[in-house]
Amino acid sequence: MRTGMGQYPRSDQEGAGCIDRRIVSARVKREESNMLGKRFEYNGRSWLPLNQLQSELRAQIEGKLKDGIYRFEDVPCCICDGRDFEALSTRDRYGLYMPVVICRQCGLIQTNPRMTQESYSEFYNAEYLQLYMGEEIPRPYFFASQLEKGRRIFAYLSTQPLSKPLATMSVLEVGCGAGGILHYFKQQGCSVQGIDLGAENVAFGRERYGLNLSRGTIADVRWDVPPDLIIYSHVLEHVLQPNNELQQVRRILPDDGVLYVELPGVKDVRKSCDREFLRYLQNAHTYHFTLTSLKNLLQRNGFELIAGSESINSVFRKRKGEASPAIVNDCPDAMSYLRSNEFRRKLRPPSASELNRWSRSAVLAALKTIGLDRAAKARYEAWKRR
Repeated sequence: MRTGMGQYPRSDQEGAGCIDRRIVSARVKREESNMLGKRFEYNGRSWLPLNQLQSELRAQIEGKLKDGIYRFEDVPCCICDGRDFEALSTRDRYGLYMPVVICRQCGLIQTNPRMTQESYSEFYNAEYLQLYMGEEIPRPYFFASQLEKGRRIFAYLSTQPLSKPLATMSVLEVGCGAGGILHYFKQQGCSVQGIDLGAENVAFGRERYGLNLSRGTIADVRWDVPPDLIIYSHVLEHVLQPNNELQQVRRILPDDGVLYVELPGVKDVRKSCDREFLRYLQNAHTYHFTLTSLKNLLQRNGFELIAGSESINSVFRKRKGEASPAIVNDCPDAMSYLRSNEFRRKLRPPSASELNRWSRSAVLAALKTIGLDRAAKARYEAWKRR
């Protein structure tokens, strides 16, 4: 069976509840047998325990996928322009269909096919944050968590060889949310500016804290003084056209400026996710970087690495000269890491989160057997809202 361009692969059975797992794509080269393991095949089940709100949102997303409201597109690799991919997974931690592949030519891990920009825009507006958080998080609470992240980023950058004292820099954050990170930098003496697509976030930061925030993308930025520092904190992995984005950054950033990029690193799964790669995977992320693949992408767009780790916290500056360094193929090393990680995951004792998930599943199964599962869930959700 072939799937049409941009269509959600589905089962032949009318009204089937899950995608035919034999189908990944008819348009990119990949084989399911090469995935990290059978548990990475799409099966319609969530790896994470979901509350009632998350379960409803997940069902809503699945419905939009099956009805063609959310559409898929195949794209070449954004680093090497190749189309030779090996499949790693076809599901994410919420049990949503998510074909994750690795480029054999350069090693970039990516979601491909992925949803179109129009589909992602609808997803972010309608489902993303509450699916991710499991509840509506009050903005003051979210702002406080971002303020703490700003403190950590400021401390990290203070250890780097910058062209001027950090506290005297003008700072632009792309995807700033309500501006918590920028507020910390402002408290240290920096001149700050932020852009975000969320109108309510922007309004909160402007009205409550007097921050210079505006709604838009980096292409919409207007400034009196070019930024000495541009921050992308857990944003670049969501961007569908990273080369276009980074060319805009290069256009704005002065020659002695720096770019800070922070995102979840694939080779940090052992620490950040207790070796659980399924926990790492979420459908909002279109790219899944190692430090090497991130460096490859930035080098393609005229930057060079100053400092970085697999966590990933990294600092880049504009590269002098026109010639781009050769791409380092990270595929063998990334695959070795993931396979070793998956093997060692089976050997370690269960983590606290796994024990909690298993026990919760067992209790819910028992309640369902005696017909009390809906009542128990309702009582639990009511208790959480108190």
